[in-house]
Amino acid sequence: MKISRLLYTLVALAFTALCANAQDSSSDVLLTIGKQKVTRAEFERIYSKNNQIASQSDKKSVGDYLDLFINYKLKVIEAQQQKLDTSASFKEELKGYRAQLAQPYMSDTEMNEALVKEAYERLKKEVSASHILIAIPENATSADTLALYNKALAIRQRIVDGETFEEIARATSDDPSVRRNNGYLGYFTAFQMVYPFESAAFNTPKGQLSMPVRTNFGYHLIKVHDVRPAQGQVRVAHIMVAVPHDAPQEKQTEARAKIDAIYKSVLNNEDFAELAKANSDDPGSAQNGGELPLFGTGRMVPEFEAAAFALKNPGEVTAPVRTAFGFHIIKLIERKSVGTLQDMMPEIKSKIGRDGRTSRSKSSFINKLKAEYQFTQDTLALEMVISSIDSSFYQGKWRAPMGNYSKPLYSFANKVFTQHDFMTFLEASSSRPPKRPIRDLVFYAYNEWVNRTILAYEDANLEKKYPEFDALVKEYHDGILLFDITDREVWSKAMTDTVGLEQFYANNSSKYTWGKRVHYFVYTASSQKLAQKIYTQIAKRKQKGVEPKSIASKNSKGENRVTVVHTSGNTDEPSIQGYTNWANGISPISQVGDQFIIVEIEKETFGDTMPFADARGQVVADYQQYLETEWVKGLRAKYPVVINQEVLKALENKF
Repeated sequence: MKISRLLYTLVALAFTALCANAQDSSSDVLLTIGKQKVTRAEFERIYSKNNQIASQSDKKSVGDYLDLFINYKLKVIEAQQQKLDTSASFKEELKGYRAQLAQPYMSDTEMNEALVKEAYERLKKEVSASHILIAIPENATSADTLALYNKALAIRQRIVDGETFEEIARATSDDPSVRRNNGYLGYFTAFQMVYPFESAAFNTPKGQLSMPVRTNFGYHLIKVHDVRPAQGQVRVAHIMVAVPHDAPQEKQTEARAKIDAIYKSVLNNEDFAELAKANSDDPGSAQNGGELPLFGTGRMVPEFEAAAFALKNPGEVTAPVRTAFGFHIIKLIERKSVGTLQDMMPEIKSKIGRDGRTSRSKSSFINKLKAEYQFTQDTLALEMVISSIDSSFYQGKWRAPMGNYSKPLYSFANKVFTQHDFMTFLEASSSRPPKRPIRDLVFYAYNEWVNRTILAYEDANLEKKYPEFDALVKEYHDGILLFDITDREVWSKAMTDTVGLEQFYANNSSKYTWGKRVHYFVYTASSQKLAQKIYTQIAKRKQKGVEPKSIASKNSKGENRVTVVHTSGNTDEPSIQGYTNWANGISPISQVGDQFIIVEIEKETFGDTMPFADARGQVVADYQQYLETEWVKGLRAKYPVVINQEVLKALENKF
């Protein structure tokens, strides 16, 4: 039976854990397979690891495990001999695994842990805040940005000097929603605002006003009104009667009367879900009995949210609540508090991966690499490059001018990158950039180039830098080879080698036998009257020496039709349930559709040979085992195995 590549690779990895092909010259050679030497240290690491994870009943002696280890090594050597590790598919698969394995090594672990803990602590709180936005145009120059920052400072000073936040917000904020909310954002928690805004809000004391905070939208001034423990999340159902705030009075009166009538039905214990299906104007939830997905602070309009979170016990309902959308009756289904850090870890990590926090982690990691590899740069050399760039850069048509641009821009790890290298990068990545100042665009491109180069260097050197990573990649390398070669020599071969499979069955057919087997005839008659007639004939046929086929042919005339089928099955076959209690081994007449059935037991047997079709699954599995055994025999002959008995004895004494 063929198993999946992923499952087999994982099994192979469990077997080959901590295995490395590199030889430790300080270790004794335990064995030689063909021309490959295997050290005691390599085997000992693998043996120790696998015995640690094995159950007590599965633990193996050194000798038993060595035999399995040799077979594994033989298969990998053969796969390499057949050059399976040179195929494009193999290289692509290993590349994908390596990329996954490299992820923990290509980030700042300490920073990631700090970000998770920070997010969790923030998720336990909710901040109520207002803001003023000073938007920064996309094509703003550095001078423009500085002017806008000073504008934000001036606005802040006006508030500090006593002008009300709400009045200043309406007069100066570029957030369109300020006209209806005076800049008030309500309560929010972690991951509900962009990260710089979130950080400023959580780091500003209650009642205080932040300094200008830069985000992708511009500069913000944030006033924190309140900080409270997180309310968690709720799951509710609601019934809505839609009516806008500005609807005519008669429409509002009509909607109010309708929601009051529904509320009366709710109080009379009528089924809430059915009332929602019949009356709610929210089509998305009405079909689900009014039920909404789990939500937390900041996900609903304030009036709805406040009413929902005011409910304490599942089953409680609110009186009609007015929002901008209409009237609502809300029923609490479930409350969910903030979980433990351990419980929330996967969710937090997932959100961080999609959040602006990732840039902080990446920057921290790159800065550590710069320090480790002694990164230096020449800003004057960069200025020379900037001065060579003209407006054709905006059309993606800029090309490096002639001249001497060989000065080093930066270096790290004894590698030097020049002005010309950067110009080549700019040309290769040229596109139509936004209409921002050329200087800003080039600085951004330069930093991006530096970061890519450092990260690429680190990735390329992971195997040298981290022996455990090198070993892990080699485990996947060998695991994939082990799967591919075994599939070629055993699994697929057993499935496709029809002649060999049938010959194997013929040589071993005595192994494939039934247990207790019941042989019987199934008679089918076209009418109940005819069935009753042949029932009598069946009961007497053995005494008279009549064959079942004769009964069928003799009684099949005109519209009368009788058929008989001879078959066999295990004692639990549905058609012969309770057969040991049948009179004369003949079943009562039963009706299936418009047919009438009688079953006659012929005999019971034990140990009958299975036909190939019935035994195929077991035959394939046994044939695969046979092929593997013969294959390993051939490999041991092809690659002689020499065991250093002295080293083996030392291992046996140790374990």
